[in-house]
This record gives sequence, C-alpha cells and structure tokens, in this order.
Amino acid sequence: MKFAKDFRKIARDSLWGKWRVAVLAGFVAPLLGASVISGSGAQFSISNNTAIPTNEFGAQIPQFIMIAAVILGIYSLVLLVISGAARLGYAKFNLKLVDREDAAFSDLFSQFDRLGNGFGMNFFMGLFTFLWTLLFIIPGIIKRYSYAMTPYILAENPGMKARDAITESKQIMMGNKIRLFCLEFSFIGWNILCMLPAIIAAGSVYANVLMGGKTLAGLLWLIPCVVWAIIGSLFLYPYQEAAHAAFYREISGTSRNVEEN
Repeated sequence: MKFAKDFRKIARDSLWGKWRVAVLAGFVAPLLGASVISGSGAQFSISNNTAIPTNEFGAQIPQFIMIAAVILGIYSLVLLVISGAARLGYAKFNLKLVDREDAAFSDLFSQFDRLGNGFGMNFFMGLFTFLWTLLFIIPGIIKRYSYAMTPYILAENPGMKARDAITESKQIMMGNKIRLFCLEFSFIGWNILCMLPAIIAAGSVYANVLMGGKTLAGLLWLIPCVVWAIIGSLFLYPYQEAAHAAFYREISGTSRNVEEN
C-alpha cells in the first residue's frame, strides 16, 4: 500500500522534464473551471457603505462595474458549459503524466466533444454533494471524497455515463477516503509557504489603513508577496494534481508505467 509520500514522489518523478507543460496546463485549467479534485473559488462584493464619487471620473465607476458584471456573467455561462469537458481533459493530461506517456497541453481540450458528459458529471456531483451537505456539513465532505475519482474514471471510459462513473468512484473510494484526505493534508506545508507571506502582507496593509497610516508603502510591500504566492501556486497546483492522478492509478488497480516504490 502506498502512502502520501509515495504519491508525492510519483508526482515529482512524473513532472521531471515536464514542468513547463504542466505549469502551463495547470495555469489554463482553472481558467476553464477544470480543477479535477482541488477546489477554488472567488467572491466579489461591494460594501454598502462605500461612497460613490461624484466627480466626472467617479461617475463612470458604476458603468465599469456593470460592464465587469456582464463580462463575468458571460464567462460564468461559458464555464457552465465547458468546465466539465475541460475537467475530463485535465484528468486525462494528469493520467498520461503519471503513466509517463507524452502528456501534451492539447490534452486539456481533448474531451470537448463530450460536453454533455462533462456537464452531467459536474451537475450530479454538485447536486449529490449539496443534498448530503443539507443533512450536515460532514456528510457533504465525505461524499466529496466518495465522488473524487469520477473525472478520472469518466476520462478513461468514453462510453460511460456520468452517474455510472460516480457509482464506480464510490466503490473504489470505499476505505480510501482517509487516504485521500491524508494526501491532500500532506501538502499543507507547501500551501502555507505559498500563501502566508501574502496573508501577512495583506493583514499589515489593512492594519496600517485602520491606524491611518500611508497605504502606498503597504501596497508596495504587498506586491512581491502576492507575486510569491502566484508563482508558488503555479508550481504547487500541478504537483498536487499529479499526486491525485497517481492516487487514482493505485486505488483503481490500473497502474501502467508507474514505478513501484
């Protein structure tokens, strides 16, 4: 039985000589809504207490917000349609990576002829997880791990329906949920290393503003910290996804060219 350190080693070995394409795919994949296991999101809000400037330039700000909202809405609709297929493509990319095959950036778009399957996968996984979360948050988290292997299964079985892939994921994850949790938790140090400088800098800027200090110096300090977090994430994200693909290969019994440790 392999452990988190073994999957991380497989991921590192698989990424050797492939970092450039892996970072590129890892950068584009989230833009297409194609995270296989790792989740991410962003929230945008406008404070009700924010004063609207009344000068000529300030009067244009609401228009900019409206335009941005329209663009964001269109982008969200596009993601709703393509994110599932892109997710399957990214799963295929990472499986080829850990199989030591010729993983290419084009693999990310290789499943776009399966928009229906991809949409169904996202819809049913999201629906079932939401319904379980209504009972309590813990069952929702457990089901999230139960369904985690669905993108890999569906990517390797073009004729399979989304709900059948979810059922198979539930079967192979029986007894393996805690192992996946341990694998994800094993990256916490790297995540902290990437994000902590930016969090500290943002806190410093906020505290400086509350104390009536100058914001420009704080913002200049924030820039390199944010750049650090972005660059770190560009390398950490492909590393995590490759480790997840190696995990799937092991628990599904479909290991191909992966060396045993």
